[in-house]
Amino acid sequence: MLNRIGPTLVALLLMMAGLSFSLAPARAQQAAGPEEVARGFYSWYLHQLSRENVEPLKQKTTALKYLTPQLYANAPRLIRRMDADIFICAQDWDTGWEKNFQVSTPQIKNNSATTTVTLPSGETDRIRINVTLLKTASRWRINKVACAE
Repeated sequence: MLNRIGPTLVALLLMMAGLSFSLAPARAQQAAGPEEVARGFYSWYLHQLSRENVEPLKQKTTALKYLTPQLYANAPRLIRRMDADIFICAQDWDTGWEKNFQVSTPQIKNNSATTTVTLPSGETDRIRINVTLLKTASRWRINKVACAE
């Protein structure tokens, strides 16, 4: 009987260990600070653009991991009004951005944080996007983006 319990117990422990590893990314996302959230969003968003997905926000579940529901809901109207992609401050994108963007150290005050995302543009130019994040009940989320002057 011990021979049968041993392998069953080992299998059960392995399943539990696998489950805890599969939940680790969810816990890491919840604990992510504003810089990690901004970096995660732009990594995902620029990767989608590089894959010729011109409407990454149609992936609602993924977008809402990074954006507040208010920004997500207002984004289409803001894009139309600006006549450009509000997240990259441009109408077209550069596939090189995916591997070369930078996120500044955020300034955190209470439940709000601001950071700047910089996209390389040509030899010396840069596109700078000011990003404001809010700390919600579960995590930091991007609440506002604005093209830097």
